[in-house]
This record gives sequence, C-alpha cells and structure tokens, in this order.
Amino acid sequence: MKVPLEWLKDYVAIRLKPETLADRLTMAGLEVTGIAMVNGQAVFDIEITPNRADCLSIIGIAREVAAMTGQRIKLPQRQATSDKRQARTRPTLRTPHSALRIRIEDRKGCRRYIGRLLAGVTIGPSPSWMQRRLLACGIRPINNVVDITNYVLLESGQPLHAFDFDRLAQGVILVRRAKPKEAMTTLDGVARTLSPDVLVIADAARAVAVAGVMGGVGSEVTPRTTAVLLESAWFDPVIVRRTSRALGLASESSYRFERGVDQVGVETASARAASLICRLAGAAEQACRDVGAKPLVKPAIVVDASLASRWLGLPLSPAQIRSSLARLGCRVSSSESSPLLRVVPPSFRRDLIHDVDCFEELARLIGYERIPATLPTAIMPASRDAQSPLYRNLQSIRCLGASLGLMETVTWSLVSEMELSRCGWTAGEALRVTNPLSQDYAFVRPSMIMGLLRAIHRNLSQGAQGVRIFELGSVVQAGTVAHERASLGIALAGAWSRDWRTKETCDFFRLKGLVDALIQRLCGQPATCRAADVSWADPAEAARVFLKSRAVGAIGRLSRQAASAWDLDDAVWLAELDVTSLLQAQRALESAVAPSPFPPVKRDLSLVVDNAIACDQVASTIREVGGAMAQRVELIDRYTGRQLPPNTYSLTFSIEYRDPARTLTADEADDVHHRIGQALVERFAAHLR
Repeated sequence: MKVPLEWLKDYVAIRLKPETLADRLTMAGLEVTGIAMVNGQAVFDIEITPNRADCLSIIGIAREVAAMTGQRIKLPQRQATSDKRQARTRPTLRTPHSALRIRIEDRKGCRRYIGRLLAGVTIGPSPSWMQRRLLACGIRPINNVVDITNYVLLESGQPLHAFDFDRLAQGVILVRRAKPKEAMTTLDGVARTLSPDVLVIADAARAVAVAGVMGGVGSEVTPRTTAVLLESAWFDPVIVRRTSRALGLASESSYRFERGVDQVGVETASARAASLICRLAGAAEQACRDVGAKPLVKPAIVVDASLASRWLGLPLSPAQIRSSLARLGCRVSSSESSPLLRVVPPSFRRDLIHDVDCFEELARLIGYERIPATLPTAIMPASRDAQSPLYRNLQSIRCLGASLGLMETVTWSLVSEMELSRCGWTAGEALRVTNPLSQDYAFVRPSMIMGLLRAIHRNLSQGAQGVRIFELGSVVQAGTVAHERASLGIALAGAWSRDWRTKETCDFFRLKGLVDALIQRLCGQPATCRAADVSWADPAEAARVFLKSRAVGAIGRLSRQAASAWDLDDAVWLAELDVTSLLQAQRALESAVAPSPFPPVKRDLSLVVDNAIACDQVASTIREVGGAMAQRVELIDRYTGRQLPPNTYSLTFSIEYRDPARTLTADEADDVHHRIGQALVERFAAHLR
C-alpha cells in the first residue's frame, strides 16, 4: 500500500525523517519495502499483513504512528451535508427522494448498507490537491464524485460506490444473489455472466454492480449526472473473495472487503464522502437510509499483567499496560488492587480477540529490539513414568530398528493416486482428502510401502550403493468407518555390505533375519512365515508373518512391474508389520537368570522332506516333542540338489539338550533325540539321514 507522507501529516504530527519513520514502522510489524519521491514528496510502500485490515488506509497508518510516537490522532471533521437555501435553487429529482428504497435480501452477504441521496451535483474535475494525492497512491483521477469515493477509500479503508440515481429503475436498491446466468457489464467494459453464488446490487430491473468488487455500466456517474446515490456497506469477506476469484476481477474495494472492514466505519466513511461531495460538487443531501444490523459491541478481553510480563520476558505494571493499550484506541478499566485489566478493543481492530493478541501489541509498542533475550526455562520430567506407555513402546521399536543397522526415515503420510496404483491399491481402498493441497497428496496412505519406495528411489538415484531403512508411522484403512493404526515398514535394496571387497546384495533371507530378530527381541517368541499373495509383490514371492496363529504383517519382494514404475533397477525387499499386534504380544520385562551350570548335550538332526512342508513346521515339531529338554533348536543347513529325490529338500538342525537340575547322560539325550526323529517320520514322512 502506498502512503504519501504529506497526506499522513494531516492526521498526526510527524517530526521524524522518512527513513527513521520507515524503520520504526517496519520494526512495529508494518514493513516498509521502499520509499519513492513523487513530486518532491516521500511516498512509503508498506506491506500490510492479512490480519491488519485496519492499516489499509492512511488513517490506519496514522493511528500506528501516533501510538508509536505518543502523538494524538487528528481525525477529519464532518461538515454539514445539506443546505435548505441552496437546495431550493437546484434541479428537482426525476425520482422523488421519498421513493428511495433499500432492501437487503441476503443478510449473510450484507450485514449493513447505508445509502445517501445527494442532489444538485455538478460533475467536474476534482481539486488539484486531491488529484495529486490520488496519483501518488497510483489511482487515476476521473471526476470529482468518483475521485471523492476513491479518496475516502484510501483515507478510511472503507470502499464506497456512487450510482447515478436517475438511472436506477424506480429508485430501488436490492442487495441479493444473482439470478442464474444473469448478465451485466462491469465498469472495465467486460460483459459477464453471473452465477447464483455472486452477491449483486440491483435496482428494480437488473443488476447494477457486483457487491464489494465493481460497479456496472449503465448506472455509473457521467458528466450529465445531477443526483448521486452514495453506497457504503459491509459485505461478507468470504463471499467477496469467492466472487473476485470466480470472475477473475480484483479491485481496491475487493482487496479491503476480503480482509474485513469496520462496521462502525461504514457510517463514518459515508458521512465523510457526503460532506466532501457537498463541498466540492455543490450537492445537498436529500435522504439517508441505514439498513441492516447495527455494529455489535466487542466483548472485553481480560488481560493479566503478571501473565503479560511472564510471556514477554520483562516486567510490566498494570499502569504501563493500560497506557500502551489506550494509545491503540482500546478502552481499559481495572481496579487498583487487581492485576487484571478489562480491555475493550476498538471496532476497527478485528484482530484483537484473546489476551495473547494484546501481549503482541504490547511487544510492538515497546519494541521487539528492547525485549531482553533470555533462554526459556521449564521443568523437564526426568522419570520414565512421565512418558506414556505407547511412547516408550514406539521408542523401543525405533531403538531396535537402529540396533539392527537400519536407518529411520520419515515420509509424507499423503500419497497420490498414481503411487497407490503402482503398489497395487485402488483409489477406493484409500481415504481421500477432502481439500488436498495438490493431487500428489490426495489420499491418506493405507500402507508404509509408498513412502519407503519414494525414499529408496531418491537415495538410489543420488548414487547410494545400498539402502536399509525403516519407518514407524500411522496408516489409515478406508471403509465404512476409517481405521487408523500404527505400522512399521522395512525396506532393503542394493548392496548389503559396505565393504568394497565383497559384493553381497540384499535378499529375502537378510530381510527375514531382520524381521525375526526384531520380533524375537520385542515379543520374546519366534515368528513364522507362510507363503501368501500381497498386492505389491509377484505371486510366490511374498509371505505373511505370523506370531503363533495371528498374522502380524507381510514380507516379500516388490513386484517387477511396480519396480519398473518406480524406476528401480535393483531388487527391493519389503516388510510391513502391524505395530498394535506386536505390542499386544510384547513380552514383559524379565529379571536376569543365571545360566545353567550343567553342560548341554549337542546333537545334529538331518532329514529330507517334501517341498510342501515348511521348515517352520519341522522346527515346531522338534520343540514340541523335545519339550523343556530341547532348549535350543537352530537350522544350520538347507540343501536342494540332484542327489535328492524330486520335489524334496534336506534340512539339518542343531539341537542342544539340557536339564536345569542335573547333567544329562548321553543315553537320555539319545532317547529324546530318537523320539523326535520318529515323530518327524510319522508326521511328515521324513527320511532321516
């Protein structure tokens, strides 16, 4: 916004140099981006933040300068707008002023509308001082009436519009929504077709203006105009913004209405403009209609002086706070014994709602640079009991992942439809975001896989030789009722070893080993895998992970089609585990147990079984038959080859037998070992080697 210094001095005494004033305004939150010299006068270019609609005017900036410098604000005086002697000699109105009717049909879109009828108007050029100020602000002078509406808009921040009253059908003003496909031509000469969402100003026959945005051709002020209807209103900011965007039409008026204008200022600006028209265009006011709701009284804000001091980090007395806020136009009251103050903000400060808003104003007036820099202090809990159990459990999973050599990654929880389809999901299986930032973030992820693949692609494309990552986060399953749950994703790709002398790559068994180790440490029990189909893997290249009989996740290789879609040349191995299920099976903390003083008896067991029999089934049978004596069962070899019968493979287990109370004899161990072998032969038709 452009602010001429010479115009600013009409309302507040300024003794500072332009550069000094610009620095003070910038430090107070009104950034001066430049100072231009126009006709020998300094003109500030000020960046106004969206919450400070009150500063979109010369008077608004003057209030800020007055508050910063301790000066008094000098508001323009209202002059009489009617003169009965002069009115007798002026032309009579084609439509009697008694017939002026204003009706608001859409109370949501227009809360207040003031119309002033000014007769005997003489259209001509505006005074040179007014033209000079308008040009300094970047507005082209047109004629005295239009220039006055623009002048008061810049001065007070309240948009105005002047209609040629004699061109309004039946002297009627209706504030309503546009009819379907209603047509009108705006003052920029563009014919527009309006939708029912658009708020318009209409007479008895047609729409004559787009409310809050721009007037229309056919009711504008011309050199032949002798009677003017001066409009000053409050229009809903949301409706004005939507209309402006839909029509691709922005104006000085819409810019201010979108940010919200002062309801009290609606009447003040109307009276100010009417006074100038009467003085500079020889008019007299014939009628005034004020329709709609009166401005509401703003509720008081309770400000605690001690809390303000603590928040700002410097001591402030109630008297200092009262004086500072009063300079902003607030009404402040308090009792002598209480640190609490009742603050009623002025109507034009729509941004002052809570006590913290007042704290910010105090900081601005004091000066941010004067607030001492001190480190914040707080009591930090030192006990683990202060943390929630869920937080501790999630942290333990993160620590387990890091201890296994995995790097933690954090990715977006929103994904695109294309990423869903690449991983085998459809749009109907994911929860759609109602108002996404873009189509790249239109769905909430139903799995951790998408984010992990995005991270792998980025790392490998940047030259990483191998990627070993995990992510712990939330996923959402779509359905009649969306279900959110915690999930753990693990991904491996490329080289496994960082040693340049070896060329070991990631594979299924390395991933399974990581999953087994993590579940064993967390839950204290082994996991089992069973072949199954999953959406992101090729058939026969994935498995479900089970704890006892409960499925807790999936593990496998990314399908070749998906890898190609993600532009991944290396094989990618993925696992996703349900954290809730893992935590439910989490083992309780155990006390330390001294190792047995009795030595184990070690035996190896080799057998050949059919390919349809899973290794885990064999291991479970060994533990079942061996009971407490088979304390350790470990697969040490798996072999397939031409030496074996077709569709079979060989397994070798190392078993440790131990009795906690005494030393086992070889015969006792052999007896248990024999019974295990017999059970395997009976159950799986195994051939012992």
